[in-house]
Amino acid sequence: ELLLREGHFEYRSGRHTSILIDRDHLLTNTEVGSRMGYAIAKAVFTDKIHTVVTPSIWVVALAQWVAYFLQPRARVVHAADGKDGSLRIAENLHNLITRKRVLLVDNIIVSGETLNRFSDVVEELGGEIIEIATLWNLADPEIDGYPVFGLLDAAYPALLPADCPLCAKGTHDIEH
Repeated sequence: ELLLREGHFEYRSGRHTSILIDRDHLLTNTEVGSRMGYAIAKAVFTDKIHTVVTPSIWVVALAQWVAYFLQPRARVVHAADGKDGSLRIAENLHNLITRKRVLLVDNIIVSGETLNRFSDVVEELGGEIIEIATLWNLADPEIDGYPVFGLLDAAYPALLPADCPLCAKGTHDIEH
């Protein structure tokens, strides 16, 4: 599997990178997934997280690893799509969010729109969002006022066009 493709890519956030990550295959390897979950848990370890919450079933594997490596071990809750396109959390899981310290987790944040909407859902349930964590953040360093920790951000920065070295060279076509 080729997990990374090199080139010049522009994302919905307007940011540019030199790589494209195959997020569909990235977490299919449990050894890789567990190590990434451990690294995220290590970054938020002292925050005393009660519940790891994700906006999608697609991110549950990563959320499970993050929760597993936290002490005490956190619980995991994921949202489902409502009939109207909204994100909702099953009513029988509200108690895992209400008055709990929450870490929002997504695999890759492209624009931040989903987590911006989702943070409102968690806040309405009375969850205290401590931080947002992801494997790779292609959006702003804060979403809805919450800091975003991106595990791969330092290795693969997502830059505005004015800061993009590939744009400065002017020799690369941009893939969308």
